[in-house]
Formats: sequence, C-alpha cells, structure tokens
Amino acid sequence: MPVSDDLHARNFVTKIANYPKIVNVPNSSSILHDLLPVAVALAEHRETGVYNFTNPGAMSHNEVMELYREFIDPSKKWENFTVEEQAKVIVAGRSNCALDSGKLMGKVKEYVGEGWQLDVPEIHEAYRRCFMRMKENMQQNPGAQINGEA
Repeated sequence: MPVSDDLHARNFVTKIANYPKIVNVPNSSSILHDLLPVAVALAEHRETGVYNFTNPGAMSHNEVMELYREFIDPSKKWENFTVEEQAKVIVAGRSNCALDSGKLMGKVKEYVGEGWQLDVPEIHEAYRRCFMRMKENMQQNPGAQINGEA
C-alpha cells in the first residue's frame, strides 16, 4: 500500500479516508518518502531478487485513520465493517498482510554502513512522520483539496 506525503487520489490514506466504512486489519505499508532512496541504493548496487518493499511492521486501518484525524481532519469519522461485509461491496478482492521486510532492512543497514543516508523507520513512526509532512505540505499549499487535486 503506497503512501505519499500528500493526499493524492492514488494515496492509500486518501482512499481509506474517503470510504465511509473500512476494515480494521493490520497491513504492511510502503511510505514512499522512506523507501524511494532505498530503491536508488538497490539500483546503484545492482541488487536483484525479491524484496518486500515495505517499512517494518504492520499498522491497522483504524490506527492510520486516528493519525489522519489527529493531523489532517479532527472531525473525521468512520465505521468499521468485516472483511466478509467488505467483500460484498467491492469489485476486486483485497489482500491484507503483514510482510517481512527483514531482507530489505538488512540491505538498508549494509548501505548505511557504507555512508548512504537512509532511514526506514518502523511503520508506526513512519506514518506519524508522514502525517507531519502531509500537514506541513497542506499548510504550505492551502488551496490543495483533501482528495489530492488542486
């Protein structure tokens, strides 16, 4: 689930913030601010293979929405429904999973030892930082709408 520092329509946060009901399940997420520099380092090192390209850990949708309410919209409300209830109203199935990012984090540690400036925090801290940047971005661009369109 890609997460950017804005509320672009393709951002996972924007998507769930616009749903009246969400499933409260833990998932891995990819905070792009943290992981894009890692992609550059992997490419520079000509790494190949399969990497779970996510921040370490998993975070529930309700936890994400609590941060959304804290940083973006204090009036935000939502309801939960079950995975089974969700399946009845969506066109394409969804997967919910917590991925092991250990292999990726091993490379991050290796590259930091080489002098690369990489920081891939655990997902709870990563989301908190992301929402702080998101709030700052919105304050600098007050004309931006919540759905990511100007």
